[in-house]
Amino acid sequence: MSRSCFLKPGELYFGGGDVRVETLLGPCVSIVLWFPEAAKGGMCHFQLPGLRRVSEHARDLDGRYGVDAWVWLKQQMRVHALRLEQAQVKLFGGARSLSKPGSNLRTDIGAQNIAFVEKLMAELGVQVAGRDLGGEGCRFVRFELASGEVWVRRGAALSIEPLEALQ
Repeated sequence: MSRSCFLKPGELYFGGGDVRVETLLGPCVSIVLWFPEAAKGGMCHFQLPGLRRVSEHARDLDGRYGVDAWVWLKQQMRVHALRLEQAQVKLFGGARSLSKPGSNLRTDIGAQNIAFVEKLMAELGVQVAGRDLGGEGCRFVRFELASGEVWVRRGAALSIEPLEALQ
């Protein structure tokens, strides 16, 4: 039986074995890395893109920010003697779950997160093996470290109506 690890916003996981990593995403994004040769992988759950760091060796990384989550994943790759070229990379999340349709990029956190992670992958020259980004609602993501399989289940968005419309 798999050991289960549920990631809350800002949390990160890297390892191998019979572990199931799960999370629930709205506008947040998860980067999932799977290294088939080593049977290891990692997953992050970040809330906001964040600012570029001066140093990637800072000890005060904050997984709530995509920049920091990526630095942490890179550190874990180094610790486990893995290279990004060996990884299958999958991206999930970035949905509009509470904002009104038609909101602009400045107020749509999901869109900001998607723009960040897609730009990051393009800059790194990473071929993304799978993605389920954007749209509306939430996503429940399950990552099986023993096999590298990822499942996604979608949920509906919450309707935002003006208070007057509810009376």
